[in-house]
Amino acid sequence: MHILNLDANASLPPTKSAQKALIESTSWEGNPSSSHSLGRKQRERLDLARMRVAKAMGGIDKDIFFTSGASEGNRWIVDAAKSLGKLKTYTTSLEHPSSAKPLKAAFEAGELIKVDSPAEADLICATAAHNETGLITDWDEIINLANPNSILVADICQSFGRLPPLPARVDAMVSSAHKMGGFPGSGAVLLRGNAKRLKPAWTGGSQEGGLRPGTEALILIHAFGVAASEIDAMREQNIALALLRDKLEEALLNTWSFARRVPESGDRLPNTSAITLTGIDGDALRIMIDSAGLCVGFGSACSALAPEPSLSLISLGLTPQEARCTVRFSLCPDATMEQIEDAIERLTSLSLSP
Repeated sequence: MHILNLDANASLPPTKSAQKALIESTSWEGNPSSSHSLGRKQRERLDLARMRVAKAMGGIDKDIFFTSGASEGNRWIVDAAKSLGKLKTYTTSLEHPSSAKPLKAAFEAGELIKVDSPAEADLICATAAHNETGLITDWDEIINLANPNSILVADICQSFGRLPPLPARVDAMVSSAHKMGGFPGSGAVLLRGNAKRLKPAWTGGSQEGGLRPGTEALILIHAFGVAASEIDAMREQNIALALLRDKLEEALLNTWSFARRVPESGDRLPNTSAITLTGIDGDALRIMIDSAGLCVGFGSACSALAPEPSLSLISLGLTPQEARCTVRFSLCPDATMEQIEDAIERLTSLSLSP
């Protein structure tokens, strides 16, 4: 059976250009930190990738440092913020676990102080778009409420290739290459404005301006940069996915009387739909959908095997049982009408009843 990938929010297939870039770079020699000719050549390639990624994120190259991905980047932000003292911190209930868990630990340890409004906060951490539902955060409202000295941090993993860049008032952004057409193992953090006050909490080598110790994964970063250079085309492709997403969603909601969209209102990413199937056993649902040759999402990919239900979904009003039987469909940029019709046929033929 042909497998249909409806789990783009977990990881996008690498673009053809990124694949080609990775292959060509496997023969490269030299360390970008070395001063000899081979090292200087690698440094040029690293700087080109930095420029491309920075431009795609809406910033400039000097404000970017590379990481292994957004999970590391989110942890870096929290650890760096703790070094500034007990900052009053606002965050949303829709954060990815890589941000939510270290923030929760910092609150419980008294290293950061949780507040209920952006207007009270020294540090604001908010995702740009929720990975499980596609719900888009109103960053304009946050910016209007924030005080001028507060540090504004956005996890842009899901919005990177799907929405325009965030305003320049957002001081820090965290991204992953494999969410926008690159490969797992590479990511970037952008620091500007008030985020320049953040200091690295990790000691080690002096790579990446001393912000992140460790030799850069140049071939992954090179592919990341090539994917980032095509970001405008990817955004256009994603905008067009809204019609396909709506067709899939409408067909399933019309077929399953016990299903509803999550959330029922609000702006969402054009490629993402989350549907709760009330009364259905979540484990059985996973097995049935997988057996139908469909790859879909259940919660965050980084915590999909965790026994507890998604706290983000519960914060949106779902019960633990409903959270466990919520399916996320997220379309790849090259999704076609034929694929959606195939997915609809497979899904609506499943024997589901509450």
